[in-house]
Amino acid sequence: MRRWLKRVVLVLALALVLFVFGWVPWFLAGVATTRQFRFPDRENAGLSPASFQLASEDVSFRSPDGVELRGWWVPAPSPRGTVVMVHGLNRSRIEMIRRVPFVHETGWNALVFDLRHHGESAGRATTFGAKEKEDVKAAAGLARSRSPGPVVLWGVSLGAASSVLAAAEDPRAAGVICDSSYRSLEDTVRHHVQLARGWRWWLAIVPSWPVADEAIFWMGRRGEFDPSTVDVRAAAARLAGRPVLFVANSEDRRMPKEIAFDLKAAAGKDAEVLIVPGRSHGGAWRDGTAAYRAAAQVVLDRAAAGPGRLASR
Repeated sequence: MRRWLKRVVLVLALALVLFVFGWVPWFLAGVATTRQFRFPDRENAGLSPASFQLASEDVSFRSPDGVELRGWWVPAPSPRGTVVMVHGLNRSRIEMIRRVPFVHETGWNALVFDLRHHGESAGRATTFGAKEKEDVKAAAGLARSRSPGPVVLWGVSLGAASSVLAAAEDPRAAGVICDSSYRSLEDTVRHHVQLARGWRWWLAIVPSWPVADEAIFWMGRRGEFDPSTVDVRAAAARLAGRPVLFVANSEDRRMPKEIAFDLKAAAGKDAEVLIVPGRSHGGAWRDGTAAYRAAAQVVLDRAAAGPGRLASR
């Protein structure tokens, strides 16, 4: 009987180890990369440019790897340039819709689109900026083909990280508004694994190490990308000389405000930080509209002025 009990305990212990260190990171990586779902965006449900009496056109274009992307082109009369607006993880283009009237009022076209594996766009996986940056660059290319003038990238969360990564590789990007980004994929996975231990009872037994490292490995395998390339802080260092605004909510647990200051330090003296009081993630536009509008206006004005005029100042 004792021998039998020892064998049962050994099997159960082995099963627990395989569950915690095998299935859990594989499962979490799959949820993050290959599962396609949206958090209910009740705040913006059903909204479109027409909801704000703005004319728009449905557009379809492709990322360099052939993924079809869809969005709205919202033209402005005598535009100063175009703002490419990029939503966050598990959202869609409607997350950015309440910002569009401001962009239009300030004399800029808006291109609002769904990233790959989101909304109405195609794509088989989410790669946290590794491939989404190519979507943003393709959107910027479409904007330039439709209207002259500078292109500014404005993103939230995943969209913010993708915008910084895209601008780092595209010197023609005239400015960036980066709202609630992460430092890097590796950094944010470790942080979120720690947070996740309080989300479900069974996750409480999951140690942050080595599960976070295993999850990062499986995210790369299941999403077919190199996680080390998603380094937003390194990309921010390549934005020097361009107007950049980093935004965060003061009590955001998912992307703490310290990240905005770290990214600003990397981007240099031309970057600014706006911290809006609030606990939400990506809700700074709603929580501090007036301050956000003023700070975004500075970026747009500086981008419209161009690097030559900025240097003369």
